[in-house]
Amino acid sequence: MVNFRIFCLVPHNPMQLVITVLGENHPDLIVELTRAIKDAKCIILESRMTELGLEFAGHLLCEGNWNHIARLENAMEALANRFRLKVHLLRSQEQETPSGDEDVGLPYAIDIFATDQINNIHDLSDFLTSRGVTILDLSTSRYPAPYTGSPLFLAHMIVRIPPNMRIVSLRDEFLDFCDQMNLDAILEPLKR
Repeated sequence: MVNFRIFCLVPHNPMQLVITVLGENHPDLIVELTRAIKDAKCIILESRMTELGLEFAGHLLCEGNWNHIARLENAMEALANRFRLKVHLLRSQEQETPSGDEDVGLPYAIDIFATDQINNIHDLSDFLTSRGVTILDLSTSRYPAPYTGSPLFLAHMIVRIPPNMRIVSLRDEFLDFCDQMNLDAILEPLKR
């Protein structure tokens, strides 16, 4: 009699979970969020957490194997009930890395400083997307100017410029656009 043992190796396929958290700000909220992620044996790939007025907003991209992600989903539901938060969870597929033949574009940073105008961000977004530039990240703020108190607008964007686009031409068009809109702007390669 011959005994055979068959071992089935399950490949480690990490899953990703996008978490959006909104609610009243609490001093220990970030600690509680990160503890839940740590206890579920997941890792944070990217996050943005901030106080918006008296409220809290957070966006996190976490990774773990399927049972760790399931544990994290349960922990997020418990946190939502405990702190009366709105939590939205979305399972995501891991982003594939492009092959060597496939060029996805060039990452650039844009910084804008201007007097506060209601249509600044829309016009800027429209200008970029109409030229095939992808907006990857956008953060904006308003604050009163020193001495005068006039409202000022500040924006930081990370964009991806298509590989076939001439950077010099785009920069010239961008600077002309900013002159017309009375925006002080910088377009430069992204430095990490």
